[in-house]
Amino acid sequence: MPVVVPFPSVVPLAAGVLARSIVSTVVSPLELIRTNLQSTPSLPNTPHTLKSVLSSLEGLVRAHGVRHLWRGLGPTLWRDVPFSGLYWASYEGMKQHFEKRGRSGPSLAFICGATSGTAAALLTSPFDVLKTRRQSLVMSTPGQQSSALPFLRQIVRTEGVSALFAGLGPRIAKIAPACGIMISCYEVCDSFLFFPPSQSGNSSRPWFQGIGRMLTKSESRSSIDV
Repeated sequence: MPVVVPFPSVVPLAAGVLARSIVSTVVSPLELIRTNLQSTPSLPNTPHTLKSVLSSLEGLVRAHGVRHLWRGLGPTLWRDVPFSGLYWASYEGMKQHFEKRGRSGPSLAFICGATSGTAAALLTSPFDVLKTRRQSLVMSTPGQQSSALPFLRQIVRTEGVSALFAGLGPRIAKIAPACGIMISCYEVCDSFLFFPPSQSGNSSRPWFQGIGRMLTKSESRSSIDV
């Protein structure tokens, strides 16, 4: 196969960015439903149920078209894509740094994963706030336009810079262990399921192992709920 990314150090970043871009685009309507369920208060005339949200989405589609379900995709990509790129680039860099010094194992993978996840969550927190606010606005006032950058400036002007990091503590409390557990489980499964040629007794890895490893790693790159 042709070499798409000529620099090995950039491969984790490029893989994380590509995988997360595809996944975020596909599940964007579901993310809109989730955001609305979490941000809309339950009232007697507007019950906080999945059925009521789906009815609202049906009304939005009729009034504004199917593309309206992807409103807020821009801020979502601004949050998820840099997060995945930063996470995988820093994780692979930390992992290789310690492996050169003879350290490896699930515990190291957990520490590197949790540390990388924390750093990525901190850097992308403003985009997480922007994404949540904008998708909530889509459901509450469908006709209002809210471009990403002007909306971000409005938040800073009216609430201060600290508003861009609202909810950072709970977010890191969720992401850090989730990233650590996910990547340590992946590394353990990888070591058990995919053996190097010297251990498998074969000069070349079977083709299905290569495809399985590629699919497994691609899934792991897009499986973190940020």
